[in-house]
Amino acid sequence: MLALLASAQGRASAAVEPLTLYQKIARAPLVVRARALSDATRRPRVEVTEVFKGSPPSRILTVAPHLEDQASPTPWLKREVFHKGEESILFLTPYLDEFGRDEGPDTFALLNADQGKLEVPSEGADALVEALRRIVAVNSLSQHDLQAEALRGMLGDRNPYLVEAALTECAKFRLAESGDIGRLMVLIENRRDSFRAGSLALVAQVLTDASASGRDAVEGRAAVFEKIAATARLDSSELVRTRAVDAIEAFADRPALSLLENIGVKDASQSVRYAAQVGAYRLREKLH
Repeated sequence: MLALLASAQGRASAAVEPLTLYQKIARAPLVVRARALSDATRRPRVEVTEVFKGSPPSRILTVAPHLEDQASPTPWLKREVFHKGEESILFLTPYLDEFGRDEGPDTFALLNADQGKLEVPSEGADALVEALRRIVAVNSLSQHDLQAEALRGMLGDRNPYLVEAALTECAKFRLAESGDIGRLMVLIENRRDSFRAGSLALVAQVLTDASASGRDAVEGRAAVFEKIAATARLDSSELVRTRAVDAIEAFADRPALSLLENIGVKDASQSVRYAAQVGAYRLREKLH
């Protein structure tokens, strides 16, 4: 029985994925910048210094920490620690105790317990604050197409928080279009592995969707193919090379098949070779 319980807890923990900045803003009814007034851990009080979303009932709020329910333990959720004078971004939800009762309008819980507090960095604070304001503005747009257009526009932004949000949300909802290929090609050269991998994933989606509808989605197709091919051969990240393999498969032609077969033999990483071999197999079936 204990083994089964441990296994179930492990599966539950593994299923809990960290929320992105965009998701936190979308889910939390109240998002503020606040300064801790003490080192208290039981019911820390904070002073709101800026409001990004929602309407706090008071300038001083109480944060109810996550309490472990022994009948239904959640070991993957940790209680956040507050330090006097520390500034953080808080993603807050109305607090309800285990019986569903609130403790007044000034008491809030952190979103997902340990995902509702984001420290304001000593460097780059302005970029974070700008991103919060921009994402709140996007979330407030009532029409889906306007939200999609705003997110796609962030792909070319210089603010890394906004680029990260755009890559994640565009991939989740397949928002990228052929007109975004140029911006995605720029991101392929970004120093962040996650940005390079994310841009390649979007390129693969655009190509796949275009192929399914019988359209040629890529202007300057040959140049785009060569750039992705170079990334597949030379990038230092296994994840990025794997995403490049996915994008190459999405070209769905003979040059793509030949390149996948080559990568499937020569890449230094077993996982990349495997992805290329599987992609080559699927592409052979499609082309024959």
